[in-house]
Amino acid sequence: MTVPEIGLDGIGIIVNNMLVVDEDSLNEALKLSTNISVKFIFIQSKTSEKFDGGEIGNFCYGVRTFFQPIDERPKTNEKIEALIKIKDLIYEKSIDFYSKPSLEMFYVCCGKWNEGNNLTNRIESEEASFKRTQDFDFVKLRPYDSDNIITSYKELKKKISKKFNMERKFSFPSMKGIKQAYSGLIKARDFIEVLKDNDGNMLTNIFEDNVRSFQGYNAVNLEIQTTVGDTNEQECFAVLNNGITIIAKKLEPIGDQIEIFDYQIVNGCQTSFVLFDNQQVLNENVYILAKLIEVNNEAILNRIIYTTNRQTEVKSEAFESSKPFHKTLEDYFNAIDIDYRLYYERRSKQYELTDTINKNKVVSLPSLIHAYIAVFLNEPHSTHRYYGELLGAYKSKLFIQGSHSEPYYISAYFSYAITNYIKASNLPTKYSRFKFHIACIMKNIVVGQMIDDGKSKQIKLKAKKLYDEYITDNNKLNDLIQTAISCLDEGLRTNNNLDVQTLHRTKEFTQVLLDISSKYSNTKNESYFLQSGNIVQCVIKSISKSFVNVELKTEDIRKNGSIHISEVDDIFISNLYDYFKIGDLLEVQILNDEYKERYGWDLSAKNNIWTSK
Repeated sequence: MTVPEIGLDGIGIIVNNMLVVDEDSLNEALKLSTNISVKFIFIQSKTSEKFDGGEIGNFCYGVRTFFQPIDERPKTNEKIEALIKIKDLIYEKSIDFYSKPSLEMFYVCCGKWNEGNNLTNRIESEEASFKRTQDFDFVKLRPYDSDNIITSYKELKKKISKKFNMERKFSFPSMKGIKQAYSGLIKARDFIEVLKDNDGNMLTNIFEDNVRSFQGYNAVNLEIQTTVGDTNEQECFAVLNNGITIIAKKLEPIGDQIEIFDYQIVNGCQTSFVLFDNQQVLNENVYILAKLIEVNNEAILNRIIYTTNRQTEVKSEAFESSKPFHKTLEDYFNAIDIDYRLYYERRSKQYELTDTINKNKVVSLPSLIHAYIAVFLNEPHSTHRYYGELLGAYKSKLFIQGSHSEPYYISAYFSYAITNYIKASNLPTKYSRFKFHIACIMKNIVVGQMIDDGKSKQIKLKAKKLYDEYITDNNKLNDLIQTAISCLDEGLRTNNNLDVQTLHRTKEFTQVLLDISSKYSNTKNESYFLQSGNIVQCVIKSISKSFVNVELKTEDIRKNGSIHISEVDDIFISNLYDYFKIGDLLEVQILNDEYKERYGWDLSAKNNIWTSK
């Protein structure tokens, strides 16, 4: 129940494994067992990207308040009072407690929890204060960061269970890291139900841990379809097909029946899709060989995915995308505003059958590797190399768990935008060869050529600037592409003695382009550029007996200046107020190169340069 009060955003009371929200549901829960088990859950959530010790303290104060007697408790709202009443009713039956209640507190923040952020001691101290009361059998205060939020969201998406008969199954012996495992035969018709949602559609999310999505009706899948469609061969399907492997969070076998919870098909995606498409021709005698494994260990899960798929023709580098970081990356791409969204094809041909997605917006693993190396590692000259080779060469810099997703998206979007620009402008094909060089120049112009660690705050801030100022402004983005192309043209002209067919592969040419773009960027962003002789506009901010003090309307940070009475006119002036008033806009000339901190520039308003009196 949401109760935004006294530092609390949510309160949950679990009695005998049942969520209690009022007296009626409490009474129902108490009927489930004579021995009462109770769990109190409290949640505080913040949208900030930084964990705050003071806010954690306020949260824990709110939790303490919930358990205080009424005469010591600050005034709360009706929802909290209703929950406190339920709590009091529960404690009236404390004699029937199976054990003392447990207490779990979740402080949720959109940032990343870092054990070295000096808040671990605060968490431990707050936790210890609740333990010292001896009111709880179990106490846990959990800092819940963005990674936990994403993981929880994914787990909720996968919350599903299916029951089916598994004939002639046998159990595997005890194995380290695996709770239980079975192999046996499942009727193909029963297996189809494992693949369906409540509306009878394919449950596509149960293949997210598979290395490849459905590859369409290629030669292998056509062969599977032929076998399924042949009434004479159908009964031999279990021995003609390699079968499937299902990983589940939980397996519950009862006789020949087995129930699987929160499952993924990690091998057998092609077979599953063909059977689903051809389910109308399946008869009762068609079986499929299945392997069911209950495992909660991420390392074991990845090992199973690798080995089960390794027996088919899948290159080792394709398994890179099965790592947790790529799943986070896929979710990040899918969360981008639809107007600027790209689709990360983590699994081969993942979006092949999705007609609603523009295939030009689909980003493959190889193209993402090339784009990131070019843009944020300043190495567009390396993008001609095979992506599997690059994965090995840059393994300490690519797809590191805990790295920010934003730079990968920016790199991919720059590549996408450049391709569109080249096509729309009918530019010569040579520019496509230098696509990644253009992307590198674009990043360099806006945020510089410094290479940052993928986990650093700096790289995230740079990516945010690129997104906010360019990705969401198509005109500015096209102007940036045009400037980058002009930098490329200049580099090509200055190296016209070299073979343009191989120039894009040389590190030296990348450095030439970085130097050209840096020169432009430095000049563009230079905040010290005024000099003697410049004509500038200014506004009068004060007038004294001998000086008119002004503020220059310029991007140069040296904005102050003064006009001596002798630099107003060649005739004698008795009173400057006869010539000027506060707020007048003038056009003046800088007299020398020296900027004085106290008085600013020495300026002249002679020769009718000034524009108003």
